[in-house]
Amino acid sequence: MLTKKLEDQIKKENWWKKDERVLVAVSGGVDSVVLLHLLLELPSEVRPDIYVAHINHQLRAVSEEEEAFVLKLCRDNQVPVFTTKWTEGLTISSNVEQQARQFRYSFFDEVMKRQKITKLLTAHHEDDQVETMMMRLINGNRIKSITGMKEIREFGQGELIRPLLQIKKEELTLFATENNLFFYEDESNQSPDYLRNRLRHQLLPTIKKENPKFNEHMMRFREELEMSTSLIEEIVKLKYNNCVTFDTGEWQIDRQKFISCSQKEQYFILEYLMDSLKEKENIVIGFKQKEQLHANLLSEKPNQGYFLKKDWYVTRFYDDVTITKKKEEIEKEISFDIALNQGVFLSDTEWFGFFEVEKEEFPSTVKSWLKKEMLFSDRQQKRMIIRKKRPGDRLLLNKKGQTKKVSRYFIDEKIPTLERKKSWVVEDHENIVKWLVPFRESYLSIRDETDKIQYKLVYFYAKDE
Repeated sequence: MLTKKLEDQIKKENWWKKDERVLVAVSGGVDSVVLLHLLLELPSEVRPDIYVAHINHQLRAVSEEEEAFVLKLCRDNQVPVFTTKWTEGLTISSNVEQQARQFRYSFFDEVMKRQKITKLLTAHHEDDQVETMMMRLINGNRIKSITGMKEIREFGQGELIRPLLQIKKEELTLFATENNLFFYEDESNQSPDYLRNRLRHQLLPTIKKENPKFNEHMMRFREELEMSTSLIEEIVKLKYNNCVTFDTGEWQIDRQKFISCSQKEQYFILEYLMDSLKEKENIVIGFKQKEQLHANLLSEKPNQGYFLKKDWYVTRFYDDVTITKKKEEIEKEISFDIALNQGVFLSDTEWFGFFEVEKEEFPSTVKSWLKKEMLFSDRQQKRMIIRKKRPGDRLLLNKKGQTKKVSRYFIDEKIPTLERKKSWVVEDHENIVKWLVPFRESYLSIRDETDKIQYKLVYFYAKDE
């Protein structure tokens, strides 16, 4: 009996507690109508508190009838129901299915938040799963996605559960027939314009003539594939965490650690990175882009940069590879004009001061922070400017007057990109660079002449946790 089969699965998987609120997506078709009836027939110890959501897409002549039918079905069974209309569908001509799906799930999420519901139930079944796996295989999807739909996954602030994924379509149809259930048939399910329909009505029937147990074999294949990918992920995660770090919208890859991994490990580390990009910033990376990144990591060329996707940029300096959003470099315009014997907070964790020696005064807040300082002698200086690096900034290297661009200094010293971004340039009123904070002082030749004044530049910074 189908109800008993579902009951046993609910007890085994512990999908919800007795009387816990669930939202059931009911279109009016056979699958969702049967799901609702099965839930209503469950014994009280496993029956949830049922709510229903229905979307009138207004794309078919019977859309209004379907909505009225679902409303009556819920009213007859004393089930709260929430409905809405998709008006945009009347005005668009492309990507209709995708946009309709986005609207549906946005509405489900809205209802769940409003009604404090944490479980969404949909009526996807075993035949839907086989079709999904075949479609993804045909479209050349990644191995992980070929496992098809998950029985349970995160959705909004709760979970999406597909209770019928282990039940065949013919079982649902038989249940509807035996129980004289009324439902609507969506005629678009017969149209050969869609790949799923061509699979359902043309390809799969032919395959099942060759192998009547095709569904059963696909489900076993799916289980094996899911266990394999899960095991790979457990192993690769350790390697990934050793090679890749993520911090506030920026991924950093240690190239030396990456190339020390085997070719197979490298492949799956990049797969894991693709998952991270999609999860954290919704960046979808294709096969060619992944191959380009892989080639960049293996290349002997030390300095490279290119756009990975839209405004996301890959920068490589020697063995430091960074993926970050390419922004207007506003930080380069940050500048502080500091009067003698004064100081300023550069950020919440940085403070800088310019003083005559023995006239230093520091805020109590910074006294426990780490400190770097620079002493120099000069004729009267009234102000110092501390700012972000600009193109053409140069450090004075020695008394002969030799200089080096700050950008070249960073490269020669192999200073990581993140540290470069944090650095500051200190210059006097003649635009002479005194200090590249916190890395290198410019050479200052005269330190002990009597007509010179002794000055001190002080940089305080809080240690990263």
